[in-house]
Amino acid sequence: MSYPISMIPYANMAPYRQLGAPAGCHFISLLPRESVAALKKRSVLAAAVPVGGLFTLGDLVEPLGPFGIAAKERSMSVLFYSRKPLDRFGPHDRVRLTTDSASSVRLLYLLLGGLNGFDRLPKLAPDNADMAVDGELVIGNKALVWAWRIETCPGVQAGPRPAELTLVTDLASEWFAREGLPFVFARWVVRRDAPGAVKATLRSWMARFAREEDRLVRQAVPIAAREMCAPEPAVIRYFEVIRRRLTAPDLAGQARFEALFRRHERAPLFAPLPPNGRG
Repeated sequence: MSYPISMIPYANMAPYRQLGAPAGCHFISLLPRESVAALKKRSVLAAAVPVGGLFTLGDLVEPLGPFGIAAKERSMSVLFYSRKPLDRFGPHDRVRLTTDSASSVRLLYLLLGGLNGFDRLPKLAPDNADMAVDGELVIGNKALVWAWRIETCPGVQAGPRPAELTLVTDLASEWFAREGLPFVFARWVVRRDAPGAVKATLRSWMARFAREEDRLVRQAVPIAAREMCAPEPAVIRYFEVIRRRLTAPDLAGQARFEALFRRHERAPLFAPLPPNGRG
């Protein structure tokens, strides 16, 4: 029997993919938000899930050691493109948000609310490319492609970068400036009810990754560069920014994020734009 493990198809997970699936397991390509749903349904037993998704998973999962995706001072792949700075956004502005991950949306919510007040958040525009917005949150390969100004790239559904969104804010940078802590975007977790042998195999797989990380990162560079039509030096810089083995400051940053979000959580985080299209 082969057990399903979720694997996010972003460049930041490329070094993990280079190791291959753990013994007796196979990868299923899922976006971050899809991984959360798959864990709930038990259609996968383990995944690197967005930390924002951990709120809904609760005690269903447990961490697979200090492994995930974290960034200190900048992420390069969680970017907010806008017409104006974050501290000038208000309830009459319109934003378009990624639907791929809960962590980045919750982070933007906390940053905008902390700067301008949680009663003065912009409205959520529909996912309609024809509607002009004041800001757009993009993550993963799409964010990298936009940042590197690559307009067409096979396999990456990035689309052209809107010319009017001239300001670029790295949300990890904003978080670090505010909290003085790194931001953890994803954590490797396993379902608590997974067979003991599967848990042991996954922990052994993680330990092997830790031993071979440098080699795996080097191997992943040309592959990720080809997938995004990007220059290898740019991919190398990105892999140097992203951390896959989490440190004590990383975990402190995750705990701070969870505490702040629980304090300010509301539903929906961003109110939808009224039918007349005005905030």
